Amino acid sequence: MALHVRIFARKEIEAGAAAGFDAVISVRGTSSRSPTRELDTAIAEAVLGEVNAMLVLRFDDIGVPAFGRQAGPADEHALAVLDFSRSLRARLPDARIAIHCEMGRSRSAAVALGILADGLGPGRESEAVAELLGRDIEGHVAPNPLLVHLLDQRLWRYGAFEAALAAASPAYVAARDHWAAVAADPQGALKARTERRRRPRRSEFDQDVPGDWS
Repeated sequence: MALHVRIFARKEIEAGAAAGFDAVISVRGTSSRSPTRELDTAIAEAVLGEVNAMLVLRFDDIGVPAFGRQAGPADEHALAVLDFSRSLRARLPDARIAIHCEMGRSRSAAVALGILADGLGPGRESEAVAELLGRDIEGHVAPNPLLVHLLDQRLWRYGAFEAALAAASPAYVAARDHWAAVAADPQGALKARTERRRRPRRSEFDQDVPGDWS
């Protein structure tokens, strides 16, 4: 039997979306400014307070180890995801895991994909990708590229994990290429982001512009 994963945005978990799941993986940023009482309560209620059914990870949604004051995913996070899911699978082979990050599209998607690929085994990376993306009707999911890379290494897939995702997800490729450019010139990327944030806020009459990955 394989674990069943679903990804959510933080607001959905706070509204009770994790009810009925056997475990919850909560991916949060490194800033301490965001209140977590409502989130913590919702997760505890969902798993009936069982400590072994909760995993909290703290890293920011960036595709490089560090960017300004933000800290990206590290090998310890990839290892924690796999250890947690394997322990859960040993106890409950058919368990359901709710995974959330802030928006339910990048960090949580990478975590879910790693769990799926681990459960299916080597050589079935495309199946794991298809299972994740099959529920993403609007094409919003773009798994965090650094965490995908770290999970690929931890699973000893020699790039097959990343390649399968790149072949199926243009959104992932865009995120990967964006962060590759940032890694090539981090100071220039930081300067550009600072300049964007200094611009006056758009009025309701302004045209839409591409979003900021950071």
